[in-house]
Amino acid sequence: MSDLLASIGDVLGYGAQPSDDVSIVVGSLKISGWTEVQIRCGVEIMPWAADLIATEWQPGSQTDVTINEGDACQIYIGSDLVLTGYVVTIDREMTPDSHAVHVAVASKSIDLVDSAAEIATYQLNSMNALAIIRKLAATAGISVYPVAGAGSVDIQVFSIILSETAYEAIERVCRLANCLFYDRPDGNIALAPVGITVIPSAFAQGRNVEAARVRASQAGRFASIQAIIQTPLVLTQPPASNDYVSEFAAKTAPVNAVGYDNGISRPWRRMLVPVESGDDGNYDYARRRVQWEASRRYGRSQVIELTCDGWRDNSGSLWSPNTIAQVSLPALKRDGIEWLITELVFRRDEGGTHCDVTLMPPEAMVPEPILLPMQANEGMRAINSNNAAPLPGGL
Repeated sequence: MSDLLASIGDVLGYGAQPSDDVSIVVGSLKISGWTEVQIRCGVEIMPWAADLIATEWQPGSQTDVTINEGDACQIYIGSDLVLTGYVVTIDREMTPDSHAVHVAVASKSIDLVDSAAEIATYQLNSMNALAIIRKLAATAGISVYPVAGAGSVDIQVFSIILSETAYEAIERVCRLANCLFYDRPDGNIALAPVGITVIPSAFAQGRNVEAARVRASQAGRFASIQAIIQTPLVLTQPPASNDYVSEFAAKTAPVNAVGYDNGISRPWRRMLVPVESGDDGNYDYARRRVQWEASRRYGRSQVIELTCDGWRDNSGSLWSPNTIAQVSLPALKRDGIEWLITELVFRRDEGGTHCDVTLMPPEAMVPEPILLPMQANEGMRAINSNNAAPLPGGL
């Protein structure tokens, strides 16, 4: 009876499970049957990459097709597109008993990472962040899709540094815009805030987690992080007393920029960061900077690395980076938390199908704030906000 019900379900469509068969499409050819697969993607990984290995590469079989380095390609898991890019390297091996081929693929953003940022002018004026990034990405034939208004910050002047790559220039723009940028499966890139969706009951001990490791550390963390004024007057004027520390603290007190990490109980663990030239009279940037330092250092000190028994969540969707996932690992003292998926490795080998997942608190991925090159007035902001109309589609 169960077999009959399964057959009926397959016919009607509600009983089918998404396929996890991995294939690569090169031109009009679709090649599957890979014996080993590793697809790596993440918030801080660019380009996304894949390694595909097939053994017993026999002449005359369906796998005896020509793949050349440099070929444009797409990689699918079942019917889901996961990577669009180029064949980077092909290794072919032969032994008396077998043949094998190893294909390495990188997403289209490899050209942003490797190539110099070359545009008609090395200074861009009166544009918002999204428009600048689109201009840089267009040199590699890549489109940019914003999520939740990411990239709307107006930048009056932005200069490309001669010899820097397009990736490096985009990274600086994203710091100004306070957003992340990362690959999309279609080969384009996304601009997004940290944590765009939440997956309930994503990873749970005893259900889909095969192994896990939790790291909690106080390395590199400080009880307080304070912004200080570094001017010749502050640094060279003799103090009124022998208490240099108190005198110095008093002179820099007007900045009133201190970030705290309540997880550090030793108050003498302090860090000082300079107030940057160009900060406004209210020291707004200094306050954001010290809080970012405290939050980022905490976030990077807390890590979960786990191995999941499948590539999909409960809804049948593939796991994806920049997603908040609910995690339950009571044996490792992490139960009911919601952390960010920062990196994924979809892999298949002789041991079966697995997904290696790295998660951190969302604070770990917030970009470092930097000062705008030139503060735009309200009139310029109103004009510039229309410089980058959204492209059709999106995530």
